[in-house]
Amino acid sequence: MRVKIFIFILIIGVICVPAYFIMSSFGLFQNEKVLVQYKVAVDLEGEKYDAWPVISSFTAIDKKGDDRQLYYQAEGAGLEYLFQLAYGQYELKPSKENPFMDGRIHYTMDHPDYVRQEKKYKNANDYSQLQHYYNQQEQVIYTYNPEGRLDKTYVRSIITTGMTRSSGGSSSLVKDNYINISKLFKDKLGITVKVDVDKDNKIVTLFMI
Repeated sequence: MRVKIFIFILIIGVICVPAYFIMSSFGLFQNEKVLVQYKVAVDLEGEKYDAWPVISSFTAIDKKGDDRQLYYQAEGAGLEYLFQLAYGQYELKPSKENPFMDGRIHYTMDHPDYVRQEKKYKNANDYSQLQHYYNQQEQVIYTYNPEGRLDKTYVRSIITTGMTRSSGGSSSLVKDNYINISKLFKDKLGITVKVDVDKDNKIVTLFMI
């Protein structure tokens, strides 16, 4: 009897362990999710405005929790527009084109560059591409180094579930580093970022307080 139980447990282990690692590699057990199938909006006095070009496929949030964190792909286009949302540097363009939105955001151009790249040379041929984030006073508030050790305080490595990336004839999981925008803005800009998820209408709404 004991031998049968041992064999049964062994078989279950042989089946479950690989399955666990496969599911983990696809991000099923991670705490965050990338908003590939959602629209990103910003709430302004109870109305929702499309935040494009804040790109949903570069945006992630915690899967659950009362205080969900907002993340944005560190090397993804559109990150600078989150700074403009935080500082109110935009105009509202009301529209009923999308019945689930009250309009869209038109970002103004009279502001400093909040995201800037710098080449840090290792030798005459090789360099790292640093990414500096600035506040409204043009002071550096954070520097992201894609080749450095993962800074778990402000950076998360997140898998985009169900997507692969092709390179050199092979494919791999889509796994990128994301900046924790909620924590960065709270710590460095004094701005609180809240997130509301409407699963039925596929809208994630941001509140900048």
